[in-house]
Amino acid sequence: MPAASKQNVLRIALPFLILFLTTSCGLLKTHERTAGQAQGTNETVPEATSVPIDTSLDQDIRTRYLEEKVNRLENRISLLEKKSSSQPQPSPSPKQPYPASPAKPNQPAPPAQTGDLDPVTLYKKGRALFIEHNIPMAQTLFSDFMKNFPDHELADNALYWLGECIYTTGDYETAANIFKRLVQTYPKGQKVPDALLKTGYAYMAIDDASQADHYFKQVITRYPFSPAADKAEQKLSQTQ
Repeated sequence: MPAASKQNVLRIALPFLILFLTTSCGLLKTHERTAGQAQGTNETVPEATSVPIDTSLDQDIRTRYLEEKVNRLENRISLLEKKSSSQPQPSPSPKQPYPASPAKPNQPAPPAQTGDLDPVTLYKKGRALFIEHNIPMAQTLFSDFMKNFPDHELADNALYWLGECIYTTGDYETAANIFKRLVQTYPKGQKVPDALLKTGYAYMAIDDASQADHYFKQVITRYPFSPAADKAEQKLSQTQ
């Protein structure tokens, strides 16, 4: 039986038990008075009951027994009350946190803002990105350079590195056209020998050996003492 139910039963039974004790005590006193009267009247008391009975001692023992029983019941009720109050109450279930929002995928980097950059800074920034292998951003910067500063002294360099960016992506035909455009637009530019050499590389990459030989020979003929000429001779021996 649960502790709370036992407490309720004991609380209900306790008044009845006290009433019972009170009544018992009254009956004992009545019995004592009757016994006293019977002793004083010889005619009404038979000889069989003339044996003296210590009723006061018997009453005292019974009274003490009942009192002890009541005390035990009261102590038990008190103990049950303390035990019930000391039991921990069930704590409410913790609220479930809201599920975290899923992480967003990496967004592509915003396009470079180049409108407020001077041509030298724009060129240097593009070169740094190319060295860092950030080819798409470097290609954007070099394209912006050619759109905004086509007559700058670094324009042929910017166009060359634009071709290098495209060559790195594997679009060899487009890269070859960029290099040839450099040779035609800036024929006296310092990047012309390298542009001719890279044009030959691009044609080699697409298995056009005749066009590759043509541009390697141009490097050797027009710029025989350049570092590009040495590389062109090595490549030319591979195509023949």
